[in-house]
Amino acid sequence: VLYNLFDWPTRPNARLVVLGIANTMDLPERMLPRIASRLGLRRVSFAPYNYKQLDEVIHSRLKELEAFDAKAIELCSRKVAAVSGDVRKALQICRQASELARAAGAETVSLSHIETA
Repeated sequence: VLYNLFDWPTRPNARLVVLGIANTMDLPERMLPRIASRLGLRRVSFAPYNYKQLDEVIHSRLKELEAFDAKAIELCSRKVAAVSGDVRKALQICRQASELARAAGAETVSLSHIETA
């Protein structure tokens, strides 16, 4: 199935572009040679999110909620930016921290909830 999908854009008069997104740069090398032979050679590498970008994403996701202390979001953003810059990890930490706060009966997610998560 993958071979046919990646082969389709190489056909005459094909009006299809296939864009593959992966978390690793060696995805083509991990694929079967038959499939990898159909992939283009253009790779675009994206830099990890920095603290300010993570902070902005988290705030935009949580803008309707008043459940997070601003310092807690800042701590989460800084910690994730220092390790990986992966926004999914930052949002996962926020989710876990909110579950901890809820279990503890807290009204807002604090620094201690982020640190524990």
